[in-house]
Amino acid sequence: MEYKHIEQSRLPACTLDGILFNKIWEIFNQDGEFLWHAAVGTGDDLLGKKEERSTRTVQSLEELITLAKTLPHIDQLSLTIEVPDKGTMALALKNFVPISGKIIVTGQNEEWVNERFDACFALFTDRKKDFNTLLYTRLGFGIVQTAIPLSSMFVIVMVAAGLLIPTEIRHSQWLWWITAATVVITLRLAYTVSDKLILYCMANYPYIKWQEQ
Repeated sequence: MEYKHIEQSRLPACTLDGILFNKIWEIFNQDGEFLWHAAVGTGDDLLGKKEERSTRTVQSLEELITLAKTLPHIDQLSLTIEVPDKGTMALALKNFVPISGKIIVTGQNEEWVNERFDACFALFTDRKKDFNTLLYTRLGFGIVQTAIPLSSMFVIVMVAAGLLIPTEIRHSQWLWWITAATVVITLRLAYTVSDKLILYCMANYPYIKWQEQ
């Protein structure tokens, strides 16, 4: 069924807890019975290199909370709620590269959409982690993933080359080979450092984390 109105936004990095999910249920319980589907990612590939990711579908709110609480790392979380003849709410949180979070509310009535969107979005912003959210913006993550590894490895490789390779060799016909080698070494080291830096950030500043109040 197609709906006329839509509200959507990026979700911030935040902590999750049982209170949040119970409040989401309270928001939609106002409309009576509703259909829902939820899946929780149980993998540990923080770099997002695996094409197939393990997920577990839950059958009850209690199971959803219990599973999220017991996992050492929530790989991803998706939740869809549909209120027949009124609208839907869908949210998705990815706790692996590329890190993201989004909420979408659609419906026939604009007021219903706005009210449900504002109420649900506020639950996540109340648990927002400002630094983590900034870290996983395009600019913030670009600095972690590319700028820091490349610039630091460039300096290290250039200094090492200057100290280890004699001046007469650097100014000889070997210059182009030395340049090519330093570029390859810089890129290879930057790639390794980038992965390690991302893993450090994900371990210490996750996009989503279960934390009981």
